[in-house]
Amino acid sequence: MSTAPSTVAPWDHGASENRGLSFLTLLRVELRKQVDTRAGRGLLIAIGVLTALALALFIWVARNDGAPLSAALAVTTTPQGLLLPVLGIITACNEWSQRTALITFTQEPRRLRVVLAKLLSAAVLGTIAVALAWVLALVTFLILAALTGQSLNPDPDWGQLAGVWLTQLIAVLQGVAFGLALLSVPLAIVAFFVLPVLFTTTTMLVPALGDLGAWVDVNAALTPLAEGLDLTGTQWAQVGTSGLLWIGIPLLIGIWRVLTREVK
Repeated sequence: MSTAPSTVAPWDHGASENRGLSFLTLLRVELRKQVDTRAGRGLLIAIGVLTALALALFIWVARNDGAPLSAALAVTTTPQGLLLPVLGIITACNEWSQRTALITFTQEPRRLRVVLAKLLSAAVLGTIAVALAWVLALVTFLILAALTGQSLNPDPDWGQLAGVWLTQLIAVLQGVAFGLALLSVPLAIVAFFVLPVLFTTTTMLVPALGDLGAWVDVNAALTPLAEGLDLTGTQWAQVGTSGLLWIGIPLLIGIWRVLTREVK
């Protein structure tokens, strides 16, 4: 008497034999991957160097008249906004680019949990980066206050800080989404930086798309958010629709690819 072979979904393969790792362990592993790899360390060092140079130039320019804390915060978060999404891409692709997917999915056969750990680790790193940027901005403000004699009261705008955090978080998650969708670091980086430019150019040439504006252009939708949380209902809706287009759709494609792709 023969029994029918059981069919196991790719994301559940081995789950019956191996319970896998706890989610907290997965999160720690993904966080460590972001700083342990050569590319990850290089990006973090590049962010640090660019931030230091930008702050030095900012202090030199504002050495006579001083500057508000909000201006210093804009300076410290700019290098992050450019490079942290690239780290998100690397986080999403490292198993496939370094051919370690077999090890990862043997230790944790439930692939969706790995994807969720990647998303959360990218969000955690983005939050830490914004917190450090705020501290550096505060230090810069105090240095300028000592140089110029301006008021030592920084009067922080917590709404702006929250808006900056959400903007950075969305950018990092967009990087992860593009990485998961393409599973190739070079392709994902090119797509992340080139596609928005092509899209903006297309909207300039096609009036029907141009009329949609921030409803489909995530960069345009995030511009007011970076200045604070005091957005109108329409502006929040534009953040949602553009985020769905540039994050939600690539993320769904990426999750499907990770869950169904054969590991070699």
